[in-house]
Amino acid sequence: MRHSSLRRALIRRLSISFGLSLLLLIPMIYQLIDLPASRAYDQDVSDDTLSLIAFLKIVDGQAHFDIPASAEQVLKTDSRDLVYYLVLGPGDRFLSGDPGLPVPRLRRQSGKPVMYDAIYHGNRIRASAIQRIIGQQKFLFITAETVRKREILTRDAIIATLLSAVILIVVSAINVWYGTSHALVPLNRIRAALQSMQQHNLEPLDESAVPAEIKPLVQEFNGLLQRLDKAVEVQQRFVANAAHQLRTPLAGVRTQLELLRGLDDGGVREQRLTQSIEAIDRLSHLVHQMLALISSVPGGREVSVRTVVNVDEIIHERSTEWVRAADARHIDLGFELNPARVYGDALLIGEMIANLVDNALRYSPSNAMVTVRCATHDDRVCIEVEDNGPGIPLKERSLVFERFYRRAASATIAGSGLGLSIVREVVQGLGGTVSIGTPRPGYGCLVRAEVPQFATEAPVADVIP
Repeated sequence: MRHSSLRRALIRRLSISFGLSLLLLIPMIYQLIDLPASRAYDQDVSDDTLSLIAFLKIVDGQAHFDIPASAEQVLKTDSRDLVYYLVLGPGDRFLSGDPGLPVPRLRRQSGKPVMYDAIYHGNRIRASAIQRIIGQQKFLFITAETVRKREILTRDAIIATLLSAVILIVVSAINVWYGTSHALVPLNRIRAALQSMQQHNLEPLDESAVPAEIKPLVQEFNGLLQRLDKAVEVQQRFVANAAHQLRTPLAGVRTQLELLRGLDDGGVREQRLTQSIEAIDRLSHLVHQMLALISSVPGGREVSVRTVVNVDEIIHERSTEWVRAADARHIDLGFELNPARVYGDALLIGEMIANLVDNALRYSPSNAMVTVRCATHDDRVCIEVEDNGPGIPLKERSLVFERFYRRAASATIAGSGLGLSIVREVVQGLGGTVSIGTPRPGYGCLVRAEVPQFATEAPVADVIP
């Protein structure tokens, strides 16, 4: 789809709208010029018709129309048109004027002259007629003139209308061009601000000088900048924390290996090697969790890998390794599995549940009990991991989902602080929520993830007491 210039689009649309308006306006302009002048000319003819009545006299019952030569000359004097008049007595008897002047059909007597058009001696005329009863006799008075000055008036009106339209078009075109250019100034300022914006300095755009029509767009863009700035900050913090977390085990391994140089005591050598292997295991676990976290964020893995996943089967498949880890810590690990199906990434769902189980086993004391559950309730899949360990204080339940967050009480327990972050990202990607609560006995920890069976959106995680 081709996108043209916004300025050209505005000018084109305004020009079309203005052109249509002008087409409707031209006849109106013409009427405003021609109609008042035509009425003035008609009024002059009507006044001439009324002036004829004064020259009609009734003497001994006989009608006499006697107009002085000077008055007749004044009546017929016109620099452009020929003027005619006619006076008829009872029975259409000719009394005076120009014989053969067209007579209108007057149905009834009127106090005002009647205007009409006719042809006389091959010329178009505009005539005025009035009927009066004088001395109980009916008389008809008519005056007429050719339409030369009216034709000149029409021509001048057309020229004036077209000239006004041309001037109006030119002035309007200038105003449209200037108006659109001036209206696009804020957009040019926004473009300049965006061009000067650097990755390390994402300043929001100034909304004070922005027109109301594009202010919502600028506000949304500023919101996007804030989210992007926050994402960059989170990424930088993640990289810094990850570097610190990786540096510690690497430094420990290096130290242990350096101590092995020239060491003759076999027992001490074996201890150093064991500590080095444990450090490498922790490093491997940390790298694995970091990769899982990166895969769980939006865009971390292809959407094409999503399919219908049987949660109970995933738990059953990975239960063997969890049982071995629980036995090593003398923890009673149990399962309450019911059919549960979601639409998502099987690998990430397995990592999410594995992190929940690993956290429960890692932070629960010996002889504790850990239970893993899954079930479907009201078209939502519920995954729970419950333990009777020390639990998580209410004020820290929202913090444990942050990356690399470690509780002060668990400083002596090996961990990276990424487990629950991975859980939150995976659950949000499935369109669900994750919460931390307290089991019914009043102690321990209950982590619950609720996911729609066919989720497409991702609400934020929440925390319940």
